Amino acid sequence: MNSTALSQLPQKEQDPLEKVYQSLRTVERTKDYKDFYSYLKSTRIPFIPCDERKAGTMYRECFKVLHGMGQISIPVAVALSMHYYMLAALAAYPLSKKSTSYWKREMLLAKIKKERLLIANTGSVRTFKDTAENSGILARKEKGGYTIQGKAPFMSLAGVANYVVFAAELPSGEKAVFFVPLDNDQIEFEHTAFGDSMQGSFTKAVKFKNLRVGHANVLSLPDSQASNCEILVYQRAWFQAFIPAPYLGATSEVLSCAKAFAKKKIKNGKSLAASESFQGRVGELLIKYRAAQQLCEHTRAAMDDFKRGDRISLEKLFESSVLSKHFSTHFAEEIVTQVRYLMGSQFLLPGTLTNKVYKEIVFGALQPMSDTDIKDYFARAFMDPCKLSF
Repeated sequence: MNSTALSQLPQKEQDPLEKVYQSLRTVERTKDYKDFYSYLKSTRIPFIPCDERKAGTMYRECFKVLHGMGQISIPVAVALSMHYYMLAALAAYPLSKKSTSYWKREMLLAKIKKERLLIANTGSVRTFKDTAENSGILARKEKGGYTIQGKAPFMSLAGVANYVVFAAELPSGEKAVFFVPLDNDQIEFEHTAFGDSMQGSFTKAVKFKNLRVGHANVLSLPDSQASNCEILVYQRAWFQAFIPAPYLGATSEVLSCAKAFAKKKIKNGKSLAASESFQGRVGELLIKYRAAQQLCEHTRAAMDDFKRGDRISLEKLFESSVLSKHFSTHFAEEIVTQVRYLMGSQFLLPGTLTNKVYKEIVFGALQPMSDTDIKDYFARAFMDPCKLSF
C-alpha cells in the first residue's frame, strides 16, 4: 500500500489521558505549570466526578489518573487530588432527591463542568496548632450572608484554581462549608509552603480578610458540632483515599528505574538483574507495593458499600481510607529508599527522576491524617467501651 493510500486511512485518535500525560512530561522540562493546568481544564479529565456517580467506579478512574500523573510529577498529581476529593465527595454522597441539597449539588456540578472550574480547598486537619496565632477560619452571620476571617496554612492550586471550598466555625460552635470564587481582594495568598520541593502544586498559605459570602454560596451543617458528622467524615475518607495514588505512581516509576539499572549492570560475571540477591530484594519491595495496591482496592469496595445513615459502613470506609493512606505512603517511602541503596550514587544524579522523587516522596506520610492522628484515632476507638470488638 502506497503512502497516499495510508494517509487516507482513518487515524486512531490518541487517548485523551495519554495526551495529558505527554503535556505534563513537557511541562516538567519547561516548568510552565500554569499552562498545563489551563490545558488540563480544557479536557474531561478533571471533571470525571461530574459524569460518573457510582463511588467505586469514580474512585478507580480518578485514582488511575493520579497514579499516572504521579509517575511524572508528584506535586501536580497531589494538587489535582485536592480538586478530585472535594468534587468526588460532593458527587458521590447519597443525598435524597427530595432534599434541597440534592438539587443544589446538581446545579453546582453542572456549573463546574460547564465553566471548567478547578476547585481548591483548605480542609486539612492539622495535628498541631500554632501557639503564636489563631490560624482557624471563623464565620460571623450577618444580614445577607456571612463574613469570613482567618487563615489556613496550606492550600494547593493557589492562583490556579477558580473556586475554593472551606469549612468555617460559627460562634455557636457549628460549622458551615463555603464555596467561593478565588478572584477576590479579600483572599490573599502568602508564602509558598514548601519552597521548590513541591513545585507545580502551587501550595501556599491562604488568608481571608473579612470576606463577604452570600447565602447562595453556603452549605450549612447543623450537626457539625459532633466530630462524627457524617458528611464531614465521608469527605475526609475521600481525602485520605486519594493520597496514595501520586506516591504509588512515583514509586512504580522508581521500581522501573531499578529494573532498567539492573539490566545494564554486571556483577560476578552475570547480569545484576539475574542475581538471586537482587531478585530477592526487589521481590520484597514488590510485595509491599502490591499490598498497598490491595489496600486501596479495599477502600474502593468500602466506597461502594457505604450507605447514608449507616454508622458501621461509614466507619469501615473511613478506616479503610486511613489504613490505605498510612501504609501506602510509608511503603512508598521505604521502597524508594531501598532502591536508592540498590542503585547507589546513580540514583541521586541531578536531573534524574529518582533524585526528584527521593525529595518528594516524604510528603506522602506528612499529609493529614498524620501518623500521630492515625495512632490517636485507633487508640481511642480501641478504648471506647461502645466498641464490642476490634
